[in-house]
Amino acid sequence: MKSFAVIAALLLLPVTPLAAQSWCTPRKADAGYVALTGVILWDGTGAPAQPGTTILIHGERIAGVFQDGMQPLPVGTTVRALPGTFVIPGLIDTHVHVGSDVSGEDSRVRAGRRLCRALLGGVTAVRDMAGDTRALASMTRDAKVGDMAAPDIYYAALWAGPAFFSDPRTAQASAGEVPGSMPGMRAIDSTTDLRQAVAEARGTGATAIKLYAALTPALVDAATAEAHRQGLLVWAHAAIGQVTPLEVVSAGVDVVSHASLPARQLGRDGYAALLKDSARVVERTFATPMFDSLFGEMRRRGTLFDPTLFIYSDERQSLQPIAAAVTARAYRLGVTIVAGTDSLGNGDEGGWQAPNLHEELRLLVQLGGLSTSDALAAATRNAARTIGALEGRGTIQPGKLADLVILDGDPIADIGQAGAVRLVVKRGAIYPGGPTAGR
Repeated sequence: MKSFAVIAALLLLPVTPLAAQSWCTPRKADAGYVALTGVILWDGTGAPAQPGTTILIHGERIAGVFQDGMQPLPVGTTVRALPGTFVIPGLIDTHVHVGSDVSGEDSRVRAGRRLCRALLGGVTAVRDMAGDTRALASMTRDAKVGDMAAPDIYYAALWAGPAFFSDPRTAQASAGEVPGSMPGMRAIDSTTDLRQAVAEARGTGATAIKLYAALTPALVDAATAEAHRQGLLVWAHAAIGQVTPLEVVSAGVDVVSHASLPARQLGRDGYAALLKDSARVVERTFATPMFDSLFGEMRRRGTLFDPTLFIYSDERQSLQPIAAAVTARAYRLGVTIVAGTDSLGNGDEGGWQAPNLHEELRLLVQLGGLSTSDALAAATRNAARTIGALEGRGTIQPGKLADLVILDGDPIADIGQAGAVRLVVKRGAIYPGGPTAGR
């Protein structure tokens, strides 16, 4: 496919080690005005792409959007003529983990490489689905103020039942403390003071609670209600242990993740039977009253669906037909899809490597049946809703953050062109696109 060829070509560009160049040197927004002129603008609002557009930036914000030459530019404006380029809102990966094993895989150096590559690939914000909130708070601060070249980070405090905290991952994310005892990674049960627990989670800088494992339907209901009462979002897997997908959605969580999990609505035996014959699963497998009810409830409530199709391409490949069919059915029935990878990208030493979000976009189109414009919306406007940030990002409109991706191709014609990144603007700071940075 054309989009696959674009991604493959980007991976074959000459390699310059990240440590040997200045791509990842933090940059600040220009204090004055900057005008990007002659661009084809897809603003993410639902309007068609508009050629011959000027985007006026002042500091971190978008100051104006108008047809070329239709408004005078402020005195002293720096003009960057970009005729024929395609501009979209900054991309948002709605499912990453960059602070789980801070003493190992997610060391500050490795996380920094991963985040820088994502930024140069057009990702200007990420939703971190739980890790060590101590490290995440530090990186969030540095990314926001421009002390590191990274997308903005929005992260969760994780809650699960006590039985979950024998998982070795919790020891990594709680290093130095007792797993399950920390404000950012807490064991809860029916005796937990949820009001106090939410208040302490807010104190970590988290903007959401992630409900994870070993919970009851009653606890999911109560935790969701208290988190919302105190202004936090609630994120969850589409099934939480024995809590069914419909129970998770009915609790009112804001976002559910992983496209294989809604199939657990079939129950233990039904799901096991589905797995045995997963290669035969297609969209119509889920065209039943049970799943019409589930997806209808998601649509009615505005529950956002984060399929993470990327993770079903390797070790979980046997689940890919299920994940693809669930995504396609949910999309057909009007559920809002968002674009997350569960694997932001590579933190190893070496040169440019595209963030995995571009492959997720390809899969949403190829396997999930999304139109290219809806796939882009899944990584922009709709993705901003997952982090509660649509007021300030996700579309290109005056007053919003100047988070932009300047492309050398048209991603509406070919979603692979979303990876043809010439420039990235993040909070008004201009970075070279990863594919062009070393040339």
